[in-house]
Formats: sequence, structure tokens, C-alpha cells
Amino acid sequence: MSALVIFLFIYAVVTVGVIVGGVKKGIENISKILMPALAIISIALMIFVLCQDGAGEGVAYFFIPKFEDFSFKTVLAALGQLFYSMSIAMGIMITYGSYMKKDVSIKSSSLQIAICDSLFAIVSGLIIIPAVFAFSGGDESALGQGPGLMFVTLPKIFDSMPGGVVIGAVFFIMVFFAALTSAISLMETVVSIIEDKLHWNRKLSCVIVFIGSLILGIPSCLGFSSWSDVS
Repeated sequence: MSALVIFLFIYAVVTVGVIVGGVKKGIENISKILMPALAIISIALMIFVLCQDGAGEGVAYFFIPKFEDFSFKTVLAALGQLFYSMSIAMGIMITYGSYMKKDVSIKSSSLQIAICDSLFAIVSGLIIIPAVFAFSGGDESALGQGPGLMFVTLPKIFDSMPGGVVIGAVFFIMVFFAALTSAISLMETVVSIIEDKLHWNRKLSCVIVFIGSLILGIPSCLGFSSWSDVS
């Protein structure tokens, strides 16, 4: 059995385990601890990176636009990132909104989400882009690695800082849990719909969604393993 399938199973079990506890006991409690911890580590990393030689070039590259490279594809990429980052059209906002208290201002909450999401994106950019210039000389091929930058550039940062092994381990554990909260959000949407439409209890709904996740996820996992090379 592919190792990816095993990790998928473990990840799905952990996700369902949190959802079984509900929004208040499960999702809210884990997010209250993990998200602030990840934010603190990220800010510390940003400060460290900005203090490195060559980081200033990365800051300029990040903030100063190059209009000659601007195209309709740039707009589409920005919109795609916006929709993904804000979880628009995924049903997550509607699901979580249904749990809000009546006295909570939707306008105020929406503004807080937009501001926090934008700030965290800027902090992430001020970690990655200056780090590429500080540790890779601003290599264009390195800048184009997308999500892979996290696993290529960040290890160089941790390797150069005091206690980097420990800090790096904690950071990637926090990233794992950040991804877990996203998975929890998506699965919570499906579980809540089943609860509302079919009137099944939460545990049964979670089991059904868990089985469905494995059925849909295993083919994807095999597509990224040695099985994909089988002709």
C-alpha cells in the first residue's frame, strides 16, 4: 500500500476526530491555540529574514510592481488566490456563519477576516521572497517554484538561524495543523449539510463523509505515487 494512502487515512481520521467534537469543542478550541502560535512564529521568521544581507532586494521585488509583466493571466492568478485564501464559493463561510450568534456583526467579522488574511499573506511574502534573495541570490527559477518554496527556501532559513532545527520543526508542525484546520473547514461543511438535509446524527454523518473522503482521495494519492508509473 502506498505510504500516501496511509497518511491520507491518518489525516482523515484526525480531521473527523476534531469534527465529531463540533464547532465549539473541536474546531474552535484547536484553532484558538494553533493559529496564534503559527502567526507568532511567522512574524519572528519575517523579522529574522529581513535582517539578512540581500533581503532588501527581495522586499523591493515584492512591493514594487513591474507593469511590463502585467497581463490578464496575472489578474486570473490573483483572483484564484483570493478565492482560495478566503474560501469563497466553498460553502465554508455559509456553514460557519450559521453558527454565529445573532448579536455578532457580519460586516465587522468580514472586515476582520479580510484584514487578517491580507496581513498574513504579506507576512508570508516577506518571509519567502526576501529569503530567496538572501539565500539564493534572487534566482528566478527559485522564485517560480510556487508552494515548493516552503520546502526549499525555508529550510535554508532554519539552517542559518540559532536553534533553527527546533524552530523549523515547530514551524512545519504548525503548518501541518494550519492545513488541518482547512481540511476541517471543508469537511465540516459537508457534515453539516448531511445533518441538516438527512437529519442524521453528527457521528454517523462524520463516518459517511470519512468513507467518502477515502474513496475520492485514494485515487488521487495513487496518482502521486509509484502507482502512477504503472503502464
